[in-house]
This record gives sequence, C-alpha cells and structure tokens, in this order.
Amino acid sequence: MNIRNKIHLFSTVWLVMIVLAINASIYWLFYKQTTEQELDRVQLQAESIAERLRPADHTINPADMLRAFLPPNGMIRVIDEKSGSIMTAAKEADFADLPPQYHDGQVVRLDKREGALYAIAQVPLIWQDGSVVSLEVTASLLAVQDTLNMLQVVLLLASLVVLIPSFLAGRMLGNVMLRPITAMIQTMEEIQKKGTFKKLVLQDQSKDELYHLGNAFNRMIDRLQDSFDKQQQFVSDASHELKTPLTVLEGYATMLKRWGLKKPEVLEESVEAIYAEAVRMKNMTRQLLMLANPDAQTSLTLSQLDLVSLCEETSKWMRQTYERHIQTETARSEIMLQADEQKLKQLLVILLDNALKYSSAPVMIQISETAYEVSFSVRDEGIGVPQEDLPHIFDRFYRVDKARARETGGSGLGLSIAKRIVEAHGGRIEVFSEEGKGSRFTVTLPR
Repeated sequence: MNIRNKIHLFSTVWLVMIVLAINASIYWLFYKQTTEQELDRVQLQAESIAERLRPADHTINPADMLRAFLPPNGMIRVIDEKSGSIMTAAKEADFADLPPQYHDGQVVRLDKREGALYAIAQVPLIWQDGSVVSLEVTASLLAVQDTLNMLQVVLLLASLVVLIPSFLAGRMLGNVMLRPITAMIQTMEEIQKKGTFKKLVLQDQSKDELYHLGNAFNRMIDRLQDSFDKQQQFVSDASHELKTPLTVLEGYATMLKRWGLKKPEVLEESVEAIYAEAVRMKNMTRQLLMLANPDAQTSLTLSQLDLVSLCEETSKWMRQTYERHIQTETARSEIMLQADEQKLKQLLVILLDNALKYSSAPVMIQISETAYEVSFSVRDEGIGVPQEDLPHIFDRFYRVDKARARETGGSGLGLSIAKRIVEAHGGRIEVFSEEGKGSRFTVTLPR
C-alpha cells in the first residue's frame, strides 16, 4: 500500500470513528433525556391518582377515577400482592400482553415488549378493603420511538454529508501532500535514466514544509552536480598531470633503448630525467592518495605543543634545504595549543614551499594569539595571485600559471591538502594577495 492510500485510509477511518462516536453520543443523550421525561411524567401521574384514591374518600368510584386519568396511549391498573390485576383501564388491547407484577414500593422502569417501548410507574396504595396494592401507570413510548428513528435517519444523512466531502478531501490532501515527493521520484528516475542532473520546479506561493523539502532536494542536486563536476575535473586533471611524466619516461626510455649503450651522455641525461620524473610521480601519487582518503587529514593525534618552537624548527630545516632566508616574528617565546604536530609541520612545509618557489625575497612567519585562538601567517614578496584566481587557489590541480608551475615542479595539490589539515583542526585559512607585491596566508586554529 502506497503512502497516498495509507493517508487516505488513516484519515477516513479516524473520521468515521469520530462521526460514529459523536452520533452515538447525540443519540444516547436524546434517548436518555426523552425517556427520563416520560418516566417522570408517568410517575407524577401515578402519584396523583394514588392521592385521589385514598380510603377515606368513599364517594369516588375507583373505576371511574381510573378511566378519568387514563392517558390516550396508556393503561392504569391495580395489582394485588399476588401479582393479580384487580382493576384495569386501557383503550388498547395490546396493553393486556404486559404481565402484572406487584411491588411494595415505588418503582419507575422501562419495559420493551415485541419492539414496543413502555414507561411504567408503580406506587403502593391502601385499597378499600385495607390491603396494600400497587397502582401501575403504563404509557406507550411509540411517539418517542418514532422520534428516535427519525433522529437516526437525520444522523445518518448528516454523517454522509460530512463523510463524502471529507473522503474526497482526503484524496485531494494526499495528492497535494505527495505531489512534491512524486515529483522527486520522477526526477530521480529521470536522472538515473538519462544521467543528467535536474531540479524540481517549486511553487513558492506557500512556504510550507513541502516547499522546504523540495528546496532541500534542489540544494542536494546542486551539491551532487558540483561534486560530480569536481570529480570529473579531478580525473581529467590527474590524467593530464600523470600523462606528462609518463610521456617523458617513455621518450627517455626510447632514447636509452636506441642510443643509451653507445652514447654515455644520452645515458646520463636519460637516467637523470627518468629519476626526476619518477620522484615527481611518486610525490604526486602520494598527494592524490592523501586527498582521496578523507580520513588522512581528519584522523588527528592531538598533543600539547609549542607553535613557536614548531615554526622555528620547520623554518630552520627549510632554510638549509632551499638556502634561503626565513624569519620568524612572535610576541612571546612560547605559545601552546592542542594540535597534531606532524600535520601542522606538513602544513607549514606546504605554505613555506609555495612562498619560496614564487618569491626570491626573504619569507616571514608571524605568530600571534588571543584568549581562544592562535594564528600564524606566511608572508612573501613574490609574484602574488590575481584577484580573479584567489577563490580557486585551494581547488585541486588549480594553478595560476601552469607553465611556471611546471618549471617549479608544482602539482597544484599542496594548498588543497593544507586546507584539509586546517579544517580537520577546526580552524580556518585565509589568503591576501596582490599581484606583483606578494601574498600572505593566515592560519587560525583554536587552542
């Protein structure tokens, strides 16, 4: 059973139960009120007749009295202690089918015989011979039954008037509620069939939950399409980056095959080139695997470390490697924080390596702190980054100048890895650059 039918069935069943409960309550209250009124009436009539039939008053003929008080649709009779009828007054023979029953006290009850309802009231009475008898007044409730039957018809018609439109409204409500979901299913099937991303067309007249559901679906489609495009771009860029060293390796291997054994200079050149490209491919593959594995940066080994000491040790190693000047500036000699030491060292190497590659001037590391955060900036006076390229520099394989990056050995993956490391620590990385004047990368981390 689909959701539409479940909603329709659930709403219909509950509505039927509510209508039945309301109708039963109305019928029962009306039945209770009308029958109690009739019982009160026959009880008052029985007490009035008993008052008139006092033994002290011998001038009144009991039979005449009973006929005088006889209701048009009832019966009056006197019942002795043996449940025998002493005197009976009735206009209809049907009342004779009601068996007499003696009671020594006042009794008011309803009795139903062959589908007919009767109101019966009995009061004790001292008869003319001094014995105690029971005066019974019986009234037919046929008019009340007719009214109750009419009430049943009215309630049934009213229920149909309520249920039929509600039934149709339930179907319409199910269609309205499930229309966005149905549209989502159709869109998903179309995406699966055609392999193209498609969004829902939303009606923004009412900003209800269904609208927000469709809007969330569209945002999800945007993110999926963006991820798909980035994946396609990543595969394309990775293929392009790997194709170049493979081509170089193939070319120098061919040279070795043809002339390497005869020409020592060709052998030496080919070996050096093949070694350089192999190292470059190894580093690129390691970076690709690191980016492809999200746990590589999110799995941290946190420890208490001194950021100033870490920056000085890393800059010292980089100075020896590149034979360049790197200066560290800090207001305090020790700034402690909780972080992964190896990941922060890798982050510093990436930022310093970029600064040293694209600048011939000294590189500056500036460290600062607040009550809740610490930050460090790597600043160079190099070529800078154009403003239109700044939003993309953390994308994988993105390089401002591909030709120059090729000369410096860059693969366009370092800043992507740096951003992942910063985000894994719950921090942020910002860049300010001006073309021709240099760049400044600022990393802010929580303590």
